Amino acid sequence: MTATASIETLNAPPRRRGSGLSSWTTVLLAVIAGILLIWEAAVSWLHLVPEAFLPPPTAVFASFLQLLIDPEFWQAFAYSMQNLLIGLVLAVVVGVVVGLAVGWSPVLRFTVAPFLWLLYSTPKVALAPLFILVLGLGSASKIALVFLLAVFPIILNTMEGAVTVQASLVNASRVYGVNGVALGWKVILPATLPYSLAGIQRGAALGFTGAVLGEFLGGTGGLGHMLEFAAYQFEMDKAIAMVIVMVIIANLTLALISGLRKRLAPWYDDRQIMGR
Repeated sequence: MTATASIETLNAPPRRRGSGLSSWTTVLLAVIAGILLIWEAAVSWLHLVPEAFLPPPTAVFASFLQLLIDPEFWQAFAYSMQNLLIGLVLAVVVGVVVGLAVGWSPVLRFTVAPFLWLLYSTPKVALAPLFILVLGLGSASKIALVFLLAVFPIILNTMEGAVTVQASLVNASRVYGVNGVALGWKVILPATLPYSLAGIQRGAALGFTGAVLGEFLGGTGGLGHMLEFAAYQFEMDKAIAMVIVMVIIANLTLALISGLRKRLAPWYDDRQIMGR
């Protein structure tokens, strides 16, 4: 009986994972729908909250659709994305190079790494007004904030990945004549790639925050400036719609980098990195 049951179990088709995912998606959509329904009822039907302070979801959705056909919104979107992209590219280049150098060199780990952790723990958001005063209200201050907030997660994750590279892998590569820069490019960098991409994912989220913060504190363009202007004009439906737009942009960016990490390093479990 036991042997027969075991054979039947082995021959049974694998369970589909899609059904579990679809059920969780249904639950999530139901929760979101319930929250929106309660929100609409509290504001529009029961009048528990004044619409001037918290507009109903229908008004927010109408403002969201209005933003999508507003040329000013797309100009602000392009301005913010340009600053984010430039700052993030600079942060990736500097972060990966510095992280590999510090993580692989014991001397740099002993002398430089403590200062990197010290700078990482510094509240960099408090430096935003200083950046604006020094670099002005243009794109330079926003790019600098993106770079400052994004570079340290990339450096520290890449550094941790370089430390975990197995010595046997490096020694085997040296036996085949791979040394110097070639060793870093062909062996150490691929081995630390999952860590670097995890750092880039965190850095992108923080960098987007830096871009919006810089626009919010000073400037004449970008999504942050549009949000600030809508709040000052007490157009709360437009302000909430702008926040929703920012949430969508941030999550799409994170999903894109997460998909890139799974594609470039499918062998690596995210929990091994994100749990550290």
